[in-house]
Amino acid sequence: MDLMRDVLQVVARGKLSVFLFHKVPPCADPLLSGDLGEEQFARLLDFIKEYFLVLPLGDAVQHLRADTLPPRSAAITFDDGYPEWRHGAARLLEEKSLPATFFITTGQFFGRPMWNERLAQIVRACTEPVLDTTAIRLPPLLMQTPKDKEKSLQALEFHFKYLPPLVRDPFLEQLEAQVGASSSSVPAMSVDDLVAISNRGFEIGAHTLEHPILGLCDTDRAREEIGQTREILEGLINKPVTSFAYPNGHPGVDFSPHHIQMVKQAGYRYAVTTQWGVANSKTSPYQIPRFTPWGPSRTRMTLQLIRNFYSTPEHLKELG
Repeated sequence: MDLMRDVLQVVARGKLSVFLFHKVPPCADPLLSGDLGEEQFARLLDFIKEYFLVLPLGDAVQHLRADTLPPRSAAITFDDGYPEWRHGAARLLEEKSLPATFFITTGQFFGRPMWNERLAQIVRACTEPVLDTTAIRLPPLLMQTPKDKEKSLQALEFHFKYLPPLVRDPFLEQLEAQVGASSSSVPAMSVDDLVAISNRGFEIGAHTLEHPILGLCDTDRAREEIGQTREILEGLINKPVTSFAYPNGHPGVDFSPHHIQMVKQAGYRYAVTTQWGVANSKTSPYQIPRFTPWGPSRTRMTLQLIRNFYSTPEHLKELG
């Protein structure tokens, strides 16, 4: 008997697990400890495939609405947009016959790489033992060892995440000039990468233009970030784009009921958050929770998954 399967038959009935991933480089990056390398990711996919029925996210949402979700249902999603996906994550998913949704930030198609990727390049390019960050209101950051750089990048990401875009961009340019880096050399997903992934049958969803925290945007900017990215993606892949992922994705912190209303008005049929937990027939299709089982062992992933089933996701009261 398989204890994990037996447990899931009980705790997963009528519930949808949605898994969230980001970059999947060929090898794990010591600077980005939260990202899985391809070998680790392949093992995790095998684990998911063994214990779950993986559905396209759109199909899973329809089953939720109709209360017809098959036992042990799950969906797989990715956020942001990385050139590694085309020959890495998408290839592995295809080899294992697993569907997935890729939520894309579209500014990178127009020469505006993801801000977090620009920060990673700044840290990699820094050759001084200390990065002077007093101009951006941070204490100087150590850069002497790989562990120093990892911690410094985490501090920079935390600081930059909640900066309004109009403030964030000049600060990024200042740091780039300081270490001799250029945003033009930051690896970014190309339109060819996007179209190739779409043509292989994977769903493409929207993840804004510049990945701002919507709660830091004025109304016009938020509407543009939500709606324009859908128009861009549909024009590039020549297919409908019906799903949206909130940047950073914590309800009540990163987005509000007003942003949910904007997502509905922009024509999306469902949206995902980063709130832990699972969805059921009562879950709003515009606040679907997601979770990343980081492992590393099967035992730990099992415990993480079971704990996620008992997490109660926070939901905002939606506007009429």
